[in-house]
Amino acid sequence: MKRLQDKIAIITGAADGIGLAISKVFAKEGAIVVMGDINFEKCQQEADAISKNIGKAIAKKCDVGHTKEVNELINQTLKTYGKIDVLINNAAVAISGNITEMPEEDWDKVINTNLKSVYRTIKAVLPIMLKQHSGSVINMSSTQAFRSWDNWTAYAGAKGAILSMTNQLAGQFGDRGVRFNTISPGAIMTPLNQKRVETEGDGFLNASRNMSPMNRMGTANEVAMTALFLASDEAKFITGEDIKIDGGLCTLPRYVEE
Repeated sequence: MKRLQDKIAIITGAADGIGLAISKVFAKEGAIVVMGDINFEKCQQEADAISKNIGKAIAKKCDVGHTKEVNELINQTLKTYGKIDVLINNAAVAISGNITEMPEEDWDKVINTNLKSVYRTIKAVLPIMLKQHSGSVINMSSTQAFRSWDNWTAYAGAKGAILSMTNQLAGQFGDRGVRFNTISPGAIMTPLNQKRVETEGDGFLNASRNMSPMNRMGTANEVAMTALFLASDEAKFITGEDIKIDGGLCTLPRYVEE
């Protein structure tokens, strides 16, 4: 029996990176995957490839920064499948900036895309899950919610708020069958970071590796496998938890001698 057999899973930011890895793993484990992304063309290509080679997936155009598009994603999924079992809030933007210099428009974009989008999706999905008396919501936080990197205040603020929001919801709705958990990735070799390696060279790669005791970057599939566990019935007594996928980055300070 596959671990997500016949479950309906919505994944935002699913056209690339961690979101795509989760989509592939979920489809392989029997879920019907609804892949939402602002880049619909890429999302459609990936959904077609999953449907051809792995399992069941459909693509939906969704900019999580807009309430209308989020509601359309949720409502169309419910209309088509009659239920929603899993929600993965993965979509995000990464914009850095010194807090004394960062334009307010950049700050607002990070908060709107990374944090308010979580509010939008949960507001739309939670009534459905409460009616079912079942559901798993997994929100992507970050090790940046736990450690300090220069000039990433907006991103860290959004990811830290996601942790608090998830914990509060887990406590409020635990007795109604809906679970809320977070995953906090560290340095993961996503396509975005691969481009940074190609652009910035070994300096960026080595610095990313040296941040963790395991001396390497993680893979998107490693994050996806953790999401699979939290979405499955194997984790049905787990709520309000954060799992760090960081190779030990947050475990201890580390001095790296050049």
